[in-house]
Amino acid sequence: MLNLLLQLSPLRPAVRVETVERRDFDDQRLRELHALSNALMAERFEHFCVHARTNDVVHVFRRVDTGAIVGFQFWKTAPLGLPRSRAIVGGKLRIAPDFRTRGLHLASGLLFLLETKRRAPRTRLYRLSIASLFGFVSITEALARYEIFDPKRRSTAEDEAVREAFLRLAGESNYHVDDETGLFLVNIFMTEETLSRYPPRYFDRPAARRYAAVNPGFRTNGCYAGFWFRFTSDNLLSMTRAVARRLFRKAAPR
Repeated sequence: MLNLLLQLSPLRPAVRVETVERRDFDDQRLRELHALSNALMAERFEHFCVHARTNDVVHVFRRVDTGAIVGFQFWKTAPLGLPRSRAIVGGKLRIAPDFRTRGLHLASGLLFLLETKRRAPRTRLYRLSIASLFGFVSITEALARYEIFDPKRRSTAEDEAVREAFLRLAGESNYHVDDETGLFLVNIFMTEETLSRYPPRYFDRPAARRYAAVNPGFRTNGCYAGFWFRFTSDNLLSMTRAVARRLFRKAAPR
């Protein structure tokens, strides 16, 4: 279904998605993904592999004409300490600059949600994310509501379940969590080339300002912030509309 929507999009060059299961995460495939990732956010290959192999699947976006990778998003589900509930966790998200406005990461999220719901239709699903500034902005701007991860927030069973899930995820990827700020030391650093692609007005967007308030040293500290939300009807509607707007906007003259 997603490939059909991508084919119908007027945006060019056209893109297709392929789904790769964890059993096929060999070194050759991961090096291909790492080449794109490292050009955008500097990270050692070994470090990249540790995180990649904690995931269940990766959606890889390729140009139809050349087959070149233009983006990817890792996914998995994880236990959540609430009745009939489970967490959907987005792993590494990387999109080449020329393809960032198409909503590919949002479409990928909806695809994984549908796949998960098909397997467990009665399960209540949460989305947990440990994100860079760019991932945070691109996802939260498409939502009706979400919450910043705060490890000190423990007043309800939901707070406690979310906290335990985030700490478990951090441990799986060898990330350190600051108990006061809730920031995750991921040791992934923004390159100057990546930062230079964004005009000053980008960092003035409300979502970017909120991220900077939580993680003021995001440019140099190697830390990400966490956030989470439930797949409520208003969030699903908001995400679907965002994907439609981006995939089917009028293509710029060539």
